[in-house]
Amino acid sequence: GHPGEDLKGRLCREVFDEETCRQIEPRHLSIEGDTAHFNVTLSGSEDCRRAYCFTAAPARDNDGRVVGILENFRGMDKLRDLILDLEEVSRIARREKEKTDRILNSIADGIFTVDRERRIVSFSDKMERLTGIPAARAIGSTCMEVLRGSKCDSDCPLRWSFEHGQVVENCSETLRAVDDRRIPVFVTTAFQYDVRGAAVGLTGVVHDRSELERLRHEVHERHSRHNLIGRSRAIQEILQIIESVAESDATVLITGESGTGKEIVAKALHHASGRKDRPFVMLNCAALNDNLLESELFGHVRGAFTGAVKDKPGRFELAVGGTIFLDEIGDTSPALQAKLLRVLQEKEFERVGDLHTRKVDVRIIAATNRDLWSLVRGGRFREDLYYRLAVVPVHLPPLRERREDIPLLVQHFIDLYRPRYFRGREEEFEGISNRALALMMAHDWPGNVRELEHAVEYAMISTTSNRIERAFLPAPLRRLQPPDSGTGDPLRVPSADAPVAEARPGEGQAGPPRVESPEAILQQALARNRWNATRTARDLGISRTTLWRRMKSLDLLRSPSKDPL
Repeated sequence: GHPGEDLKGRLCREVFDEETCRQIEPRHLSIEGDTAHFNVTLSGSEDCRRAYCFTAAPARDNDGRVVGILENFRGMDKLRDLILDLEEVSRIARREKEKTDRILNSIADGIFTVDRERRIVSFSDKMERLTGIPAARAIGSTCMEVLRGSKCDSDCPLRWSFEHGQVVENCSETLRAVDDRRIPVFVTTAFQYDVRGAAVGLTGVVHDRSELERLRHEVHERHSRHNLIGRSRAIQEILQIIESVAESDATVLITGESGTGKEIVAKALHHASGRKDRPFVMLNCAALNDNLLESELFGHVRGAFTGAVKDKPGRFELAVGGTIFLDEIGDTSPALQAKLLRVLQEKEFERVGDLHTRKVDVRIIAATNRDLWSLVRGGRFREDLYYRLAVVPVHLPPLRERREDIPLLVQHFIDLYRPRYFRGREEEFEGISNRALALMMAHDWPGNVRELEHAVEYAMISTTSNRIERAFLPAPLRRLQPPDSGTGDPLRVPSADAPVAEARPGEGQAGPPRVESPEAILQQALARNRWNATRTARDLGISRTTLWRRMKSLDLLRSPSKDPL
């Protein structure tokens, strides 16, 4: 705060306070290694107080003698202000980071970030709790080393995002916790960009679906008692009947269309009864003529007819103490019906060609897909036998009358066939798309549950992706038209005389549709839509990205004319 001329020739103590003089006067300096340096605050005039970085060094003559001290003062005010500004910026940054961390840690999903080498940069508290791995251990390691996912070696969603420049949404994955516990999750990725717009990393959002899987399993268990799957009122009533009459020996008559599950109900009655440890014997009465059917039911003795070279017990004897299930009972002749009535009433019978009467302790369950009462009125079925069989009538409704059970049944069959057709990669199979399930809900299922099971198996054989989609369903379902976008129109079934392109085993010969190869299905769809990607993807019920991946895997990225797609 003094002009330079005013300082010349003056002593330090005439300019500075005593404390400052003790710091900077040469006689007080301790110069080591020819230099001394420290920070000092100088007070000159009343309003002048400034911070300096002070350096002192001896000045020597040619003979090396000290002839003076060179003292250098570098002003620290700007640097101090800069440091204070940086400290304030740092405090703001810390507050924002703490705020961000609180937000991330309050989210139910786990969140982590990786760089281009997929090394973990951050690891949220939820990720720590989910995997049991502390953030300090996870940061700096690759995501493969930390998460140990089922797709890390084959189809890592993070690697796929980096390679294709696209995010992944709700990728089904199974992580491995620190205690080797498997954790089913959905993984979604999002890119991180630098100031130039280049992708420098990824954010992974991990949604734990353990509770979803537990609830799905619980729902399945709740609605699949006695191997009967369904939440419809009709199925729940049948389950109540099974539990009510299983312990009794009452005869049960099960009616319902073909494929509705009559055999399953019969087995459920047997396994819920006190006879569960004894045999369950079944016979399809429509599969044999009268003579063979009588021999199968009651047995025969040697010489009873041509070919009877030895005694043979019948199904009733084989089922002693247990249950006999007579399927398609409505196809039996009146003569055989009379013999069945005797067994029901007297619990006795004779083998074919034998005069010896045999007693039998067996519970009888019968089933038919015909209207027995109409047969009674027409004189083709004994009325007294009908009443003896229908002590407990059970009617199984067709699948079209209990459509709410279709999603549960579809999931059951997916779980059943997943290990067979996706062995070693069961976790990769994602189930069924909404559009495919909508088509299944719209179908009338003339073959009922059996047809539904075959449709699911067909789709799982045909699919080239990790889920069942519309393009891979059997032809009768593919012909159903999906609702137009935004119209809300219900699914429509074409008229009976609409042309149907369906492969059959032979000319004019009925049979199951031929299973087309995935490549053929995709080529047909491309040809129908003139190799237009958008229309083809819409036709197949998939995204353009999925279509592109399939075409790449089947080497179909160019049309036959060699024009780019």
